Amino acid sequence: MTFDRLAAALSNRYRIERELGAGGMATVYLAHDIKHDRKVAVKVLRPELAAVIGAKRFLAEIKTTANLQHPHILALFDSGQVDGTVFYVMPFVEGESLRDRITREKQLPIDDALRIAREVADALQYAHEHAVIHRDIKPENILLHGGHALVADFGIALAASKTGGSRMTETGMSLGTPHYMSPEQAMGERDLDARTDIYALGCVTYEMLVGDPPFTASTAQGIVAKVMTERPSSIIARRDRVPEHVEDAVLTALQKLPADRFATAQAFAEALSPQTRLTGSHRTARIAAPRRTLTVPIALAAGAVLGLVAGALYRSSRHEKTVTTGAIVRVTTDDGLEVQPAISPDGKMMVYAGGTTLHVRLYLRPVDGGHAVPLTKETPEQQEEAQWSPNGTSVLFLARGGVDTVAVGVGGGTAVTLIDSTKGRVNTATWAPDGHQIAYVRNDSLFVYTIANGDTRFLAKQPAKECAWSPDGDLIACTQPRDFARVLLNMGNTGPSAIMVTRASGGASIAVTDSVTLNTSPVWAPDGRRLYFISNRDGQRDIYYTAIGGDGRANGAIQRLTTALNAASISLSRDGHRLAYSVYTPQANLWSLPIVPNVVATSSMATQVTFGHQQVESSTVTSDGKTIYYDSERNGSSDIWRLNVGEREPEAMTTDAADEFGGVLSPDGRRLTFYSYPEGSGHGVIWVKPMVGGGPTQRVNSSESYGLWPEWTPDGTGVTWGCGLRQCVATQDNAGPWHVEKRAEQRWNWSPDGQWSTNQRRGTGDGTVSIYPKAGGPAKMLYVRTAAADPMATGVQWGADSRTLYFRSRDAGGHALFWSLSIDGGSPRLIARLDDLSRQSFRNDFSTDGRHLYFGINDRQSDISVVELIER
Repeated sequence: MTFDRLAAALSNRYRIERELGAGGMATVYLAHDIKHDRKVAVKVLRPELAAVIGAKRFLAEIKTTANLQHPHILALFDSGQVDGTVFYVMPFVEGESLRDRITREKQLPIDDALRIAREVADALQYAHEHAVIHRDIKPENILLHGGHALVADFGIALAASKTGGSRMTETGMSLGTPHYMSPEQAMGERDLDARTDIYALGCVTYEMLVGDPPFTASTAQGIVAKVMTERPSSIIARRDRVPEHVEDAVLTALQKLPADRFATAQAFAEALSPQTRLTGSHRTARIAAPRRTLTVPIALAAGAVLGLVAGALYRSSRHEKTVTTGAIVRVTTDDGLEVQPAISPDGKMMVYAGGTTLHVRLYLRPVDGGHAVPLTKETPEQQEEAQWSPNGTSVLFLARGGVDTVAVGVGGGTAVTLIDSTKGRVNTATWAPDGHQIAYVRNDSLFVYTIANGDTRFLAKQPAKECAWSPDGDLIACTQPRDFARVLLNMGNTGPSAIMVTRASGGASIAVTDSVTLNTSPVWAPDGRRLYFISNRDGQRDIYYTAIGGDGRANGAIQRLTTALNAASISLSRDGHRLAYSVYTPQANLWSLPIVPNVVATSSMATQVTFGHQQVESSTVTSDGKTIYYDSERNGSSDIWRLNVGEREPEAMTTDAADEFGGVLSPDGRRLTFYSYPEGSGHGVIWVKPMVGGGPTQRVNSSESYGLWPEWTPDGTGVTWGCGLRQCVATQDNAGPWHVEKRAEQRWNWSPDGQWSTNQRRGTGDGTVSIYPKAGGPAKMLYVRTAAADPMATGVQWGADSRTLYFRSRDAGGHALFWSLSIDGGSPRLIARLDDLSRQSFRNDFSTDGRHLYFGINDRQSDISVVELIER
């Protein structure tokens, strides 16, 4: 119902003034109660929810809450329905919600937090004595009036549950909020008792004291998995002024089994009181309790989340050391990139890679103040992944785009090549703790190189980057990405990866993290028993750590060290007291350049196409040039968006929590294909979404779908993508399942008329351009790079006429260049040059309709800080 219709329907009782906000079940309006001359809040049930539940049944159930009269319960004034719209009326509270206060202050003063918790517990005790369970206690439902708590929406979730039942799945909504759901509520149990509210209040109290709920993750499934299998981390470890009896009370309220929690809300309130601290009348058995192995099926209520979580997780005792962060020192503030910090063993100096995306060299800088000085000579090639030698006298790093590893004296000087590139590119390298060996990865294998005699031995099959050798010399931890990418050229990527640990003596590699989220940049604690790393498992990239046993296996639950840090890489001093990290803040929007005969377009002719703070990685434009599809994380996770050329506001094509990339419209314009890394999938997944006529988005299943740039077959009936060294082709019988076959013959990037394909996949390139006829036969070579000055052709795209190809390259100065090439032969023609180095395009992929070029212009900034680590 529109605002005007609602105002007219209720005009004889309430004067609707304005909308206050919208939640999962209702939209809230500020209104004036005409009869009683007072302000009220009118909540209008979402129409799809009302339709499933049934208005009469819902209103009959909600009457139960009208009899609750308590100083800390927000009363129910009225309820009813008009024109099929269900509403209920509550007092309008001048103040804010607890959520508003937590958002503003992050952590509440301890006394305030405990007073609010006790007041909510008092309200719950009263309601429970009247046989009413709230079921949805959360900061949004706790209002603050004059500093005191008022619990709102009592019985609303109960009414929806009892009347809607299993039909709530039709609305796409859940009863309860995952961050505050008890394990039994998350499992879908409907016969909940008072102890589920006690658990939720424990979560709220924990958040008031710490600043975050006990369990966080980027998806509802991830939160529920932690609710079922993990213990919340210590409150005192994160805020040491919290009294011990308060931590004991909160963690008792958060016990997995209802029988292990407080029996009543009153008992919880008493355990939080100062008298408990003085008398010791409450002491939880949390420390002495035996460790449990949990194997729990999860079925989130009302169909919002379905999953299965099984685990046997190590539970840390109260006396196990925990790590917290202390003072932070900002080390770099320059424009451009300062990335990949390497802190010296004594924690006093730092080496890092600095410059632009295309020109990076190493710099040396004191941590506690002073100027940066170049450590290496300036070169147009990248220098990256610096590591200090164990004795602190030299630095190891990758040179010439990651081809070599080089040792350099810290006083500056000539680089010395230790491992050359004759056998292939070196992806990563790390010192052994004795300084006499280097572990490195070339192609898909991990090797150990002895510096004294040059001997090299194979260690393990390990396609990896960012390796770190443990201090005791027994283990090597590496990042194993699902799709390898050079770090500096693709810093915005958030593709899934796992931390793998390999014994230095050889043997199979062991995963110590999952592989469905980003896990990267491993570094060892001084004793080698703890491994720090960066992950986005709970949203933004933060620092985590886990205990590692002598066998190289994870020995306990993963612990979160930072919140909302967005770190890109980390390094640790030898004593473990100083951790350096870089924070990367990329932005990229789409721009366009016209393709004009006999004119080389320049930066001054470029037109901005998308706007705002976002990171656009890829785009495709329809052949008529009217619509662009692109990926952007403007709403948190990466989604596919559609934009009509010339307009500013795009439309989201996907909206789920997974990151989606590479959207391509089918030739007939009826379907969209893209790829994503959904949580729990174990690999990239190809999807097909109908654009007209409705129908669900379909998953194209294949255990080898690495998710690299899906494309449509020329007739629009199939989808192709890369399967390792082969090509996957998926076809469909009518609207049935997709059938996937792997082909040795690779045909990529079909011309619009379907007669030709190229040797290059989207965003890739080896410098040559060839085309293959549809009918078969030998390839037709159109362009071969014969000299270093010739353009390195990448990202080949077809024009709408199927007679012209376009590709891009970069010159020695770092400028992006765009070329056209006729399939009839001849030399490439330069059609555009981005001559403004402050506005450059770095990624290889672009799109064109033959009239305009569409590409991203990047603004990449990164700075480095050092944070103190404190063990307790």
